[in-house]
Parts: sequence; C-alpha cells; structure tokens
Amino acid sequence: MKKKPSLIFEIILVICLKLAVIFGIWYFFFSPSHRPSVTPDTVGNVLLGAPTETTPKTPN
Repeated sequence: MKKKPSLIFEIILVICLKLAVIFGIWYFFFSPSHRPSVTPDTVGNVLLGAPTETTPKTPN
C-alpha cells in the first residue's frame, strides 16, 4: 500500500509553486528590463502635457 503525501509536504509544494508563479510574473512583466526610462522631462511632459510648438501665422 502506497503512503499518501503528508499535509506538510503538500503545503510546501503549493507554496513553492506559488512562489515560482509570482517570480515568473515579475520576471516577464515587471523586471527592470521592461521599465521605461524616467527622467524629470518625461514626467513633466506626462503630467503637464508636452510643450507645443507654435508657428507664426502668415496672412493669406
């Protein structure tokens, strides 16, 4: 007769699998290689809007 895995073993296995899934999500979506470069200029452009260039109007 085969012995069933103990409850402690099952809990450890589930926790290890959850940690592996969390690490995979972090690695594929949130790791530093997926982050855009952030400078004060880009933050200002996003929050305040990019400065628009004005062209002088010429009479027709």
